[in-house]
Amino acid sequence: MRRIRGAKELVKYLDTIGCPMSEGTIFRLLREKKIPCIRPTERILIFDLDAIDQWITGEEISL
Repeated sequence: MRRIRGAKELVKYLDTIGCPMSEGTIFRLLREKKIPCIRPTERILIFDLDAIDQWITGEEISL
């Protein structure tokens, strides 16, 4: 399982795979519960890159 921590790191990852997205868009999608993430505490975001890849391609994921 590949994981990264924080929205800024997710912005960098998305840019490298050709799917640029702003940090603001990521936070909006988080509020709308449309992007897969793990939130161990209120201020920590962990993203599973395999789940993000599936989310981008539109495949169904199980969290």
